[in-house]
Amino acid sequence: MKIRKNLPVENFMKDIAKQPNELTTAIFRGSAMAYKLIIYALYRVVNQSNPIEPAKKNVYCGFSRNEFCERMGISIGSNTLKLIENATDELSSSFLILRDENAKNDRDIYSLKMPWFQKVETMLNGDVNLKFNQEIADFFDFKIGYTALELLEIGNLQSFYAMRYYGLAKSKQGFCGVNGNNKNSWWFEYTEEELRKLFDIDKNKYKVRMDFVKKVINNPCEEVNEKTNIHIDLEYQKISKGNYKWRFVCSEKTEQAKILKSDSSQEKNEKRAFNNEQKKIVKLRAAHEKDWQKLFELNMREPPLFGDPKLYAEREADRALLEKYAEEN
Repeated sequence: MKIRKNLPVENFMKDIAKQPNELTTAIFRGSAMAYKLIIYALYRVVNQSNPIEPAKKNVYCGFSRNEFCERMGISIGSNTLKLIENATDELSSSFLILRDENAKNDRDIYSLKMPWFQKVETMLNGDVNLKFNQEIADFFDFKIGYTALELLEIGNLQSFYAMRYYGLAKSKQGFCGVNGNNKNSWWFEYTEEELRKLFDIDKNKYKVRMDFVKKVINNPCEEVNEKTNIHIDLEYQKISKGNYKWRFVCSEKTEQAKILKSDSSQEKNEKRAFNNEQKKIVKLRAAHEKDWQKLFELNMREPPLFGDPKLYAEREADRALLEKYAEEN
């Protein structure tokens, strides 16, 4: 991860970083597992119709703990199940805050605090039933959610802050390669004070600034870079004493083999073939997401004796997809 000084604060792309996205910029805090449950619940309501009132947005979802872990790529164990149980208790009293601080008139600035859920039920068999607060459903665009592939990446993250940065990066991805951005680049920016508000961090926490930078900015972004297909480089500028602004410059990783001049003809051909295959996998995953998800889940049920089960399942799903759709360009 690159960290650069002398960020130009004012420039012609400023509006890109300020595009409204209610969910990713909502103010809330909580445990990593509780946030994963919220994200998965949103994924479910997006993909299902309202079972009670079909004409309205769906606010209901129910799922087993095993299904949740499988979809999120989380290993199931006694500790995981306990974390899920604690997280469901947390969700019953979880709030988010919506603020409009861009209003021209101070009287028009509002702060709206709402509970995430109207109902949280944990059944004796471990199943979870959730009903989103209707006001949240009315306020947010529930038509847009994470894909199954993105759920796996979120499931792999351990830090609440890392998941928030991942969500912010995904929400701004539409600006990749446009409005002055490079072909595989887009960004968002916040001051340290704005990040404290966004993550609802108590003013007495991280009193030493470098602790805040390390634990709230650097480490979470490193985790995103390590565990997801998003890469974040950091740029910052000192605005005034103790006041810094950070830009999160995002790009998508591409698994490409570097072709060297010293490579033999055979090595160059092999690397070109590998790179072409990687490009095809990216296209096939996007075009056949549900098929890939089924293949991934199947391989997660039969993990290898050695190695990372998730990595093995991803590679096997990729291989099967390549075979199944070999005729597609």
